Amino acid sequence: MKEDTEPLSRDRRKGYAAAFFTVAATVLVAFVLRDYLSRSIFILFVAPVALTAWYGGRKPALLAALASLIAAELIFVDRVYGVIPRGSSDIVATAIYIFVALMIVHIGGLFSDARDNLVRYSHQLEEQTLELQAQTAELEQQAEEAQTLNEELEQLNESIHTSTEAQLAEAQSLASLGSWEWDIDRNSIKWSAELYRIYGLEPDGSEIDFDRYQSMLHPDDREISRQAVEESLASGEPFTFHHRVVRPDGEVRTLLARGKVVVDRIGKPIRMIGTGQDVTDARRAEAVLRNAAEFAAKQRAAEAAAQHFDRVLSQAPVVIAVLRGPDHVFELANAKAAEMLGSRELVGKPLREAVPTVVGGQYEQLIEMVYESGEPFVGREMFASIIPDEHHAGGYFNFVLQPLTNDEGVYAILIVANEVTDLVTSRMQAEHNQHLAQAASRTKSDFLARMSHELRTPLAAIIGYGELLSDGITGPVNEEQSRQLGRIRSSANHLLAIIDEILTLARMEAGKERVQFQEVDVHELLESVSSMAEPLAAAKGLEFRLEAVSPLTIQTDPMKLRQVLLNLISNAVKYTDSGKVSLGNGSNDGHVDFFVRDTGVGVSEEHLDKIFEPFWQVEQTTTRRSGGTGLGLAVTRQFVDLLGGQISVESELGKGSTFTVRLPVQPAGDSGVAETSDAQASRA
Repeated sequence: MKEDTEPLSRDRRKGYAAAFFTVAATVLVAFVLRDYLSRSIFILFVAPVALTAWYGGRKPALLAALASLIAAELIFVDRVYGVIPRGSSDIVATAIYIFVALMIVHIGGLFSDARDNLVRYSHQLEEQTLELQAQTAELEQQAEEAQTLNEELEQLNESIHTSTEAQLAEAQSLASLGSWEWDIDRNSIKWSAELYRIYGLEPDGSEIDFDRYQSMLHPDDREISRQAVEESLASGEPFTFHHRVVRPDGEVRTLLARGKVVVDRIGKPIRMIGTGQDVTDARRAEAVLRNAAEFAAKQRAAEAAAQHFDRVLSQAPVVIAVLRGPDHVFELANAKAAEMLGSRELVGKPLREAVPTVVGGQYEQLIEMVYESGEPFVGREMFASIIPDEHHAGGYFNFVLQPLTNDEGVYAILIVANEVTDLVTSRMQAEHNQHLAQAASRTKSDFLARMSHELRTPLAAIIGYGELLSDGITGPVNEEQSRQLGRIRSSANHLLAIIDEILTLARMEAGKERVQFQEVDVHELLESVSSMAEPLAAAKGLEFRLEAVSPLTIQTDPMKLRQVLLNLISNAVKYTDSGKVSLGNGSNDGHVDFFVRDTGVGVSEEHLDKIFEPFWQVEQTTTRRSGGTGLGLAVTRQFVDLLGGQISVESELGKGSTFTVRLPVQPAGDSGVAETSDAQASRA
């Protein structure tokens, strides 16, 4: 590129020189001819501009134009202020000269650029021509070398092809792998020599078509082969499948067939190529290895199972043994059996020798019975004296005699036994203690019932005579006497209520309390209870409120339910000094909830599980403010149990309590009458 720009630089230098000399020459000529040219003198100065533009380009031409303009004005034009032409004709002539000079500069520059480009392109063409000539000579030399190399490659290819075919044939023979090519249009299949041998044929190059190929397959595999080929032709995907061939001598071999489709430019299948490998021996070896692996796995599993079985036998907390034969010889016995029978060597011993205490007894007869019937026998808590020792009186056992059978019948007896002596003796002791407790409870209940009955008669008389005296039948009664009689009557009524509670508890403990289920209107029942509870609350200055009453009917005993609610309200009033007591109900999923809420002293959390126990009170001191026996909540819970419900309490010390009674809308069972159950009586 540098070499290309050097001639242009020389031309520009020539252009500046041409501008100088041509302008100077023109000035001399114009000076000589000034008398003859007048204003057309400017035409004379166009010549140096044109010559300079042609030889030097734009910049030298602009310099020549400027120099010519200055020379013409200085020499031939009158001026004002030293630079402006005086006459208008001189101004026009100057302007025309400037315009023409600029046009000549521009056009001359274009011609100069074109000339420079032509020169540059000419030099480039000359260089490219030289390069092409050199490349042509080199290509001719390479063509000669390629010709020689091609001849050598053809000779080498023939040698390799011959060697490759021999190696391929040998490799196919070693791998039992043959190749094939199917011309679909001609329905002609070309096989390799090894594939002929795999099919049991001589490799004579005989014509094979698709139908003949199909006829050599096992009948059960022909459809598989046809379907694989058709799917490959339709989808263009290669295929792989196993099939069997039947050789002319009847031998069946297993082949692994692979193939793919070759298509033309428009995607039409024209050929199919593939291989067929005899994998009969490999499949047999795989089957042998697979069977060996399965056998080894089963053997390991059997060994693991045997070890597991041994651990189960040795660690089982029950007796496990197997007796076989008419003499009942121990064929198997675990560690627990040896421990229980006091012998380490049981296997191989007859039952008579190992456990002589059972000979001729019921256990030997049971074993014989299982042998004869073939049915298992289950013994529960049966007593046996196994070890003939004064320190071992015997024990109780649960056991199973399970017959083990084969095609000939019962051949052995499996014994599984577990000693339950401690369990049986504990239960027997518990039953004995329960009988004693029940007897004591009945005695106590009978005593309480008799005593309460005996107390009710004089109390009734005391209350009756007190009322007669208060009414003045025996004479006038003054105010002090009336007050004393009121105290007597109040104390007698309080004592009568205590006796009623004791009688009720006694009836429950005796299992004689009865309930009568009937349809009850909840709203009416709560109104009735409210009417009886309001005076109790008012007497202590408390507010009583009936709230959240749901209108519904339930099946229950109204007397028992009324008593439950009154007991809870009475208890709430007793332990509430200020505030209110509320009664209400709500329904919940087949149940109805009754609640009694107060703002009383409350119950601490540690005492919540004790308040339903008989004779327990919140104030357990001799100086307690409230009286009572502590039976009210106990009786209440018994009534709720009889009605088939539940009672619960939520309380916070110093803020009050809420008792909730949940009863079923329809009690369980068909009878309308219920009695105290044994469990309830026992708990009472």
